[in-house]
Formats: sequence, structure tokens, C-alpha cells
Amino acid sequence: MEFNEKTYLCKDVYTIDGVLNFDGKIPIDINGRTVSFKMDAHFSDLLDSECFEVKNPGLKLYVHYDESLKADAYYLNIVTDNKIIIKAVNMRGIRYAFKMLNDLVKKTSTGYSLPIILIEDEPSFRVRGIVEGYYGEPWTLEEHLEMADFMDQYRLNAFMYAPKTDPYHREKWYEPYPEQQFQDLCAIKDKLAARNIDFYYCISPGHAQKPKDAFKYVGDEDFERLFLKLKQMIDVGVDHFGLFLDDIDYQLSGDNLRLFKRPGIAHAHICNKVFDFLKAHVVEPVLVMCPTEYHQIGATEYRQDLKDFLDDEIIVFWTGDRVCAEVITENDAKQTAEAFAKPIFIWDNFPVSDFTYGVREFIAPIKNRAVNLSDYAEGYLINPSLHYHISKIAMITMAHYAWNSGRYDYTKSFDRALKSVSPTFASLGQAFFDYNYPNVLSHGQLLIEKQMVEKHDYPAIKHYMKAVADSARQLLKLNEPIIEELSPWLKRVIEEEKWVNYIIKAEVDKAKLLVFLENIKFSGGKILDYLLIEKKILTEEEFTKLISKRRGGEWYRVFEYKRWPNH
Repeated sequence: MEFNEKTYLCKDVYTIDGVLNFDGKIPIDINGRTVSFKMDAHFSDLLDSECFEVKNPGLKLYVHYDESLKADAYYLNIVTDNKIIIKAVNMRGIRYAFKMLNDLVKKTSTGYSLPIILIEDEPSFRVRGIVEGYYGEPWTLEEHLEMADFMDQYRLNAFMYAPKTDPYHREKWYEPYPEQQFQDLCAIKDKLAARNIDFYYCISPGHAQKPKDAFKYVGDEDFERLFLKLKQMIDVGVDHFGLFLDDIDYQLSGDNLRLFKRPGIAHAHICNKVFDFLKAHVVEPVLVMCPTEYHQIGATEYRQDLKDFLDDEIIVFWTGDRVCAEVITENDAKQTAEAFAKPIFIWDNFPVSDFTYGVREFIAPIKNRAVNLSDYAEGYLINPSLHYHISKIAMITMAHYAWNSGRYDYTKSFDRALKSVSPTFASLGQAFFDYNYPNVLSHGQLLIEKQMVEKHDYPAIKHYMKAVADSARQLLKLNEPIIEELSPWLKRVIEEEKWVNYIIKAEVDKAKLLVFLENIKFSGGKILDYLLIEKKILTEEEFTKLISKRRGGEWYRVFEYKRWPNH
């Protein structure tokens, strides 16, 4: 069948193209005889009150527990004899089924209609979520609270709180949270819980600004301080945790070195002790550790030590062949899963942009991820950027991939993500999005841009840049939260068009150009870069300082340089 907007990315959908029509609201009869999932559950609260009403007689709504289904999966059957049957094994599955039921309703001239349809849907990854693990200002409380609704809408079921610039996550890991910040964390946790989303509190005790402050694996002093911090979270109901040992100097010294010999053994020790503590205080705790060697493919000495000494229930993060992986293949995942021999979560460093130090923001879909990564990893976590609304575009595509990797289409998903802001945003911004598209995963239109400059096709260049600038000008007129975040980059490309035209007409005032180039907000397009090189307007030193260093080295292109060497 042709997948429509509502059933896109569902695993299996069957329909006879028939409908049930109703004058006015759709009547639903739900009672103790039709519900076997859970007693005294207010499932009627999950129905959209604008189009459904609970009354008898009406469509019989059956809600059943089905242990044969995967976690978060659901079965939804709307049949011709006035019955709706929903099955799931957990409340998230029930929630997703009711949301799909609400989405399937169509308004008619006299009331509402429902399709006669059977949907059997399940996720690719068991855990799908966001890890707030970037360097930069954490999202605001308001953004975090809105995030819970966003995650619910796109079937993300895990949020990991781990902003690098929260001092109580890293430098002050041993200090309890101040009252107001602690209350904010509780508010986030509670909002997520109301949406059946797991809150993971993550802590990074391995980080130390001074060597003397490094975590002491020997003795009990630092463990007691760590346990006290974790107990603060346990006491308010947190049972999912992360122990992050990424981006630290993991060389051992002193007593740590004498007792543990190698960092992998020491890291297994701290994780195991934390897990034992959690098991003594929490029913079925979950612990995820981020190793220091969180990227690369396959085995290392450090990973072998984790394989040998780390508790088999502790989950391990992996980012791919580099911090930002252009591609994650099935073979990459298979080798690495075998190397750790532990449950794996993928930490996907996209659309995070902290490594550009404020130069770039990425508005593009996730791509180049094997369709069966969930065969080797249980979880898929998104690392966003500090700009919440910009991040949502890529995160929507990543949520689509995480739910149904096999049916994921990055072009279709990206279009839906842009339209989620508004159809106007998607259509007016197309030229700007194409221009800004180059990112960790894609060269975008850079080859086309370079060829235009090499061929001296100045009419094409002017036409191209005018479309980009016009697109940016139109976007700036929109009243959307994302526009406030995007405005520095939109204004930048408008100015870029002016300088491209100055260069083509040979009317460049170099002093003014140098002032303009102090602006560090770069888009993905490089027309201006290519023209500056071709016309030799800047010295090599000026170009390196003002452009090359700011764009940064393409250190992440491990896959491209090693596996596509003739590219």
C-alpha cells in the first residue's frame, strides 16, 4: 500500500481503503470488560477529546496486554464490526497506539471518520533518546520541559542529562546540587515520567582540572562522595544512571597505577562498584558507562579490559569510527560489539556542533547509518547542539531512523522535519537549507559550487547566491523560535551575497572585507571561499586565519579518507 503521512515508518500497515463515518464526534465505549491491560487505568484520557467522546453505545475499545510484543510495540486494529483493538506490553506501547489512533481521525463535513486498518508496529532500537552531552550552555528549564512533549511525539523514550558545562556533572561531581537547580532537575524528570520517558542522571567523576583532584580508585573516600551524590537522585525516584569517563586524561598514576595497572581495569572497577551500590538501593537499576575510548572500530587493550572485568549488565557507549562518524556500517558495529561483549548504545554525535566553537549549526538529516545497527546496539542516542530549536530538525530524522531503520528515507524524513516547523518555513527556506547543508555526513553542493567558480560561470553564481539570500530574507520575516536561533547565519548569507557580487564586479574594498570576515558565523556553502582563493584577494596567512582555521580541520573524515581513498 502507499504509506501516508500518518503511517509513514510504521512496520506493517494493512487496509482495505474503507472508512467508518460518524455524524459528530466518534463514540467510544471503554469499560472494565473491554480492558485487560491494567485495572483502573484511565485510558480514555489518551483519546483526543476534540474528535472522540466516551459513551455507550459506541465503538467497543479493547485494550489488551500482549506479552508476545516487543517493548514499546503496539497492535492497532480498527475493524468493520465497530471494534477497535489495541495491544501492547507496556504503557509506552499503549501511548503510541492511542496517538496513532488520534492521528488517523479525519474531519468530514458532518463529523469524523476512521479508516478500517490494521497496524502492527515496533521499534528497531529498544532505547531511543537524547543525550544532552555537548559543550556549551545547557538548554533552559522551559526548553527541557517542552522537550518532553517533543520526545513523546517522536517516540523517544530516554533522556540523559549530561551537559558538559554543568559543574555539578563534572568539576563539582562530588557536591550535591544547590536547591533550585535540583528542583529544576526534578521538574524535568517528572515531566518526562508523565510521558513514560526514562530520565538518566549522568555524572562524570573522572574529569579533573588538576591532577591532584583526579578520582581515587583506591580506597573508599571518593566512592563515598560519589554515592552520596547518586543517593540525592535515588531519593527522588531516579533509577537510570550514566557514568561518563569520556574526554578525560585516563593515564593512571600513584596508588591507582600500582593497584590497577591499566585504565580499563580501573574504569571497570569504578563502574562495578557504582552498579553494586545502585543494586543495593534501586529495583532493577540501569547503568550506562561512556568509556574513554568511545570511538574507533574493534578491539583495543582498554576495551579488552572492559570486556574481561566490567559487569555484563552495564551498557557501553560507542560513537563509531570517530567522535563524529560520517558512516556507521554493519561491520563496524559487529566488530565493536564483539570487542566490548557488553550491551551497546550508539552515541551519535549529530547534530552537535560544539567542535566548531560557534561557527556552524547543522540543519540536515541523519544518513549513512546501517539499516540493521539495532542488531548490534540496543540503544540509539542523539547528541544535539546548544540551540534547541535548530537541533529538533535533525533530531526528528534521527527519531525516525531509531524507530524504523529499515524504512527510513532521509530525504523524506528531512522534508517532514522541516515542515514540522511549518510548511512555509520548509518552502521559503529551501535554498538556504541547500546552501547550509554540507556537514559531518555530507559534502552537499560543494562540488557544484566549486565547478561554477572554476568555470567562471558568474551568471550562475549570481543567480545561485541571490536565491540563497532571498531565502534567508524570507525566513527572517517568520515568527518562529527557530528563526531567533538561526538569525546570525541568515544575516551572514545575506551579506555573503553582497561580497560575492563585489568580487565578481572587481569592486572589493579589502579593508571592509576584512571587517566582514571577523564574523565567525559560517554557513556550509563555500562559494565565497572559492572566489577569494581564485581571485587571490587574501594572503595565504589571512585566508588561514579568517577562514580555514574557523571552518576547522576535517578530522572526522576517517571513513572518507581511508575507505574512499580515490574520492
